[in-house]
Amino acid sequence: KEKVKKEHKKISSSVKFTILAVILIAIFCVALTPVTFQNDTYYTIKVGEHIAQNGIDGQDPFSWHEDLAYTYPHWLYDLITYFIYSISGFTGIYIATCILSIILGLSIYFVNTKLAKNQLFSFLITIGVMYMIRGYIAARAQLVTFILFILTIYFIEQFLETKKKRYAVALIIVPIIIA
Repeated sequence: KEKVKKEHKKISSSVKFTILAVILIAIFCVALTPVTFQNDTYYTIKVGEHIAQNGIDGQDPFSWHEDLAYTYPHWLYDLITYFIYSISGFTGIYIATCILSIILGLSIYFVNTKLAKNQLFSFLITIGVMYMIRGYIAARAQLVTFILFILTIYFIEQFLETKKKRYAVALIIVPIIIA
């Protein structure tokens, strides 16, 4: 009975730490998210609007050169950003950026916890990483790419550990999503 109580207490404190870590990471990520936008944000909105109205046409609509071929590298992000902007303006884009920042921070934390098996170390690493990349937290598609990179690390580790094919499939799908 005593051993079961100790194990229950250990699990209970682990859950409490996880909840506290998630809340603190979320607050920290929102605090790191800049309220100002880069020039790219305005471009992203216009490209998204162009795609919504004309589809993906393979032409750069904002070039000084006529009929300049263009490949939309992050057309889906541009389109989603435009829809968010059309519904709720720059406030919506800021909130979406905060949410993506939180998802990135929590992804880093949970992947580190899974790999290192030490919650405090994972928490400190997460705070350090988020602080170091604070200059890259912006309303840009790179934030989604960072999240996908973290998931790729997780899938690689899980595949090496378990040899389960679903992780190998994920390692094929995630780069396709990034591309």
